[in-house]
Amino acid sequence: MGSEIVRRGKLELRPTIGRAFWDGHRVELTLTEFTILQTLADVPKRDFSYREIYDLVRGEGFVAGWGEEGYRVNVRSFIKRIRQKFRSIDDNFDCIKNYSGYGYYWDHGE
Repeated sequence: MGSEIVRRGKLELRPTIGRAFWDGHRVELTLTEFTILQTLADVPKRDFSYREIYDLVRGEGFVAGWGEEGYRVNVRSFIKRIRQKFRSIDDNFDCIKNYSGYGYYWDHGE
């Protein structure tokens, strides 16, 4: 992506400095949260599985939590925190959608 600024509706990502903005307001994300957000926003409306998202931040095949599906709880927590940070700026934020039983995708409504 280089030094490009990525725009998806009200979202603006600046990958080289790991910053995200929503409607001109900076969203205070951790590096992990930024990585997840960038991955979702890079390919709008593509369904990313819980495992794909978890592998982004912990490495492929890492086992976490209880049993084979323990990573799902961790991914849900990441997504919940990201949504909360966006909703602290915009109560109507609803761009990270859940594909029930599978994972998440980005939909900025355009």
